[in-house]
Amino acid sequence: MNRFMNDLGALAMALGLALSAGCDYSAPETLPELESIPVRASAGAVADSDPADSRGSSATLRADDQRSAILESSITLIQRAALKPGGDNFKLAVQKLNHYFDGTSLADYQLDATMFNYLSTQLPPQMVRELQNRNWSLRDARHLEDCMMYYGIANRVAGTGENLTRVRRVFDWVVHQIQLVPAGLLGSNQLPQVFARPYDVLLRGMATESGGFWAERSWLFMSLCRQLGMDSGLVAYSRSDTLEPMIPRYLPMTEFEADLLKFRRGPKPPLIWICTVLIDGKPYLFDARLGLEVPGADGKGVATLDQAMADPEILERMNLPGESPYGTSRASLIGSPSKITVFIDSSQGYFSPKMRLLQRDLGGKNRTILFRDPADERERFREALGDHFGGLTLWALPLEVETRLFTDPQFVASIQSSLVLFRPEFPLVYARVKQLRGESEAAVLDYVGFSQLENAPLVTDKHKTIPKEVQDGLDVYATYYLGLVHLERKRLDQAETMFRQILEKLPEPGPNLPYYNMFRWGAAANLASILDARKDYRGALPYYLAPDPTSQRVGKLLRARQIVLEDPMGPAPAALPPAPPPKPATPRPANPSAPR
Repeated sequence: MNRFMNDLGALAMALGLALSAGCDYSAPETLPELESIPVRASAGAVADSDPADSRGSSATLRADDQRSAILESSITLIQRAALKPGGDNFKLAVQKLNHYFDGTSLADYQLDATMFNYLSTQLPPQMVRELQNRNWSLRDARHLEDCMMYYGIANRVAGTGENLTRVRRVFDWVVHQIQLVPAGLLGSNQLPQVFARPYDVLLRGMATESGGFWAERSWLFMSLCRQLGMDSGLVAYSRSDTLEPMIPRYLPMTEFEADLLKFRRGPKPPLIWICTVLIDGKPYLFDARLGLEVPGADGKGVATLDQAMADPEILERMNLPGESPYGTSRASLIGSPSKITVFIDSSQGYFSPKMRLLQRDLGGKNRTILFRDPADERERFREALGDHFGGLTLWALPLEVETRLFTDPQFVASIQSSLVLFRPEFPLVYARVKQLRGESEAAVLDYVGFSQLENAPLVTDKHKTIPKEVQDGLDVYATYYLGLVHLERKRLDQAETMFRQILEKLPEPGPNLPYYNMFRWGAAANLASILDARKDYRGALPYYLAPDPTSQRVGKLLRARQIVLEDPMGPAPAALPPAPPPKPATPRPANPSAPR
């Protein structure tokens, strides 16, 4: 498989893989032995409370205003961490959260009987015990940081209106902001590409969707839907004539995975398909692989799962003559021996009772969704799917990513390699975080300020300058992300200018070329969308037809087909200008981080 990251992958190794802002995956603080944490002796039983931890005693509680100040201080520390590299923000925030909840009854940290019973069928016993740990840790602070970022994005983008309209806006934002890339191409010869969590996908603006098991853009979409209060998951089904899909492994199996596989012995896993979101009790279908909502019965709107299982034409419309078949049909859904299974995000923080406690105390500008009861989620999907419901299961990938980020140095190094331009000594991460938080004008000033500079100083050491090969990448990111800022703000003319600049300056992606050349694909897709929105359908066609080796190519071809069918006698699409040739390799200094 070709590798597009060779230059920057080697640069990452040369510069040393320091932790980038928002990406510190250090080992968590030492936790007490799990055996010391009170757990249910059996489903429904409540552990005895420690009298010293009784929340009912007013003598052990601080004044409300003092406790509020402690909580506000911890939230502020976490919010500032991404823009303040090298500090102890997370460590201090964890200390404050432990201080804030000092005196809380141990019973408040216990899973209720229904949730305990459900999770006991999904996770090994030691993981269920760990969920009831009353001590706050670095993982918990990271979960809080992630959820605050997702909440801000989801509710800003969704706006007001009907729930379906709000979710569609979020899906559209994800498709335009996060470009798909083929599996493996964000790796290097030294460090292979590995699964990335939604926060890191947001930073780098790239995700992989492959074979149902590698679903980074889907995971991000599900995370944002959760912050809208919408339950979501991946639809899965089984086929008796299909062998278990081969999942390529880029790293050895961890002890965690081995334990989970032993715990979940059983029949072959279902085939994962696409996202479904429960909106007003109905399971609507969104295909993040193609970048398309599954159209409804009239070819408009969004289809629900029950509509797709009742009307064969809905999924038939997703097929393209001459292309690989869509793969999922009404017949395959109806004929699934396991019926329809829904896989949900398995990130542990969402199931921790202490997150439920914190969520109850957050409000106003700090409001975010930290906790969700999967047993209740199961019942909601059961009601929505009726006789087709085959169960709700924890999707193992998020739990694997979360575990490896705190236990597997090679996994961490691979993630950091794909985020090398977002290291804290470079200015890109600060502008991107501002952009994601909705601080658009500040982000624009930052992007314009650091792009096209020569001998720019490092953010963290003014006596050293940014290496030339890094500055080239920063310029590309600044141009592309400026286009995304303008696109979100409906400034289509400015967005079009930025995306055209990307196509004018970037060669076609290829071996031994920087990975950011793949932004050509995203620029073409966004230009197609912009021209389509202006009803310049013939102008949009060449961009829908532009090369794209990802699954989104099919989604663009489906839209192109629709344009042609609506006006079959229209002129043929114009050819796009050829991409510029690759520039000669720039000699790399012996020590790229040395002062110039």
